[in-house]
Amino acid sequence: MGEKITQIGAGLAGPLLATSLARLGYHVDIYERRPDMRKESIGAGRSINLALSARGIHALKEVKIYDQIKPFTIPMKGRMIHDIDGSTHLQPYGQRKTEVICSISREQLNKQLMTLAEETGKVKIHFNKICTHVDLDKETVTFQDTKSGRTNVFHASLVIGVDGSASAVRDAMVESGKLNCTYEPLEHGYKELTLPPGRDGNFPMEPNALHIWPRGQFMLIALPNLNKTFTCTLFFPMEGPLSFKTVDYLKINSLTH
Repeated sequence: MGEKITQIGAGLAGPLLATSLARLGYHVDIYERRPDMRKESIGAGRSINLALSARGIHALKEVKIYDQIKPFTIPMKGRMIHDIDGSTHLQPYGQRKTEVICSISREQLNKQLMTLAEETGKVKIHFNKICTHVDLDKETVTFQDTKSGRTNVFHASLVIGVDGSASAVRDAMVESGKLNCTYEPLEHGYKELTLPPGRDGNFPMEPNALHIWPRGQFMLIALPNLNKTFTCTLFFPMEGPLSFKTVDYLKINSLTH
């Protein structure tokens, strides 16, 4: 089977899908707007840690790459709820010790997935390529190189859009009348924070739990990292009396206690 597939986007889903297709015998060209994060320090866009559930782990096992990913994960046995009075209680994810979800860095997972996709020998990732147009009738895709500014048009009989919420492939389908799409922005945004290790160099909180501070209209979560830090994400209204628009950023920390 030698058919070539064009994929737009090398985030998490792109390399995973490409690996699966490669194992079925397809050749895949992935076009990604960002530089290669394995060579340049650019982060992973939304750097929120991921909590891999049984479904995510199953997907990795299906393409036989979970064993390579597992060393980068930390098992979390439940939600550690932090009440407003300072008390905590654990809500287990399951009845067995094996029923856990796993914390992993989005950036680390993305790097591993890209490398594993390329190691199939049937996946090539083209970086610094912005998809500017998809012509469904002519079966062409237009890319602009972010470094040179040059534009190239490629023939692509089979295109898969794995390019996120601002998908160029989806926009092309909407413009062609083949798809209806409704865009509804969320009322909440987020800010990422880092909780450093304790003075003894160890985790400052229970590492095998997903920590949550629920506070009505806003919420803070924290996931453990291998370097003994926690990646914290504050979900907060974009507008309103208590929101990112009105709150003093220097006082945000006090609002979570």
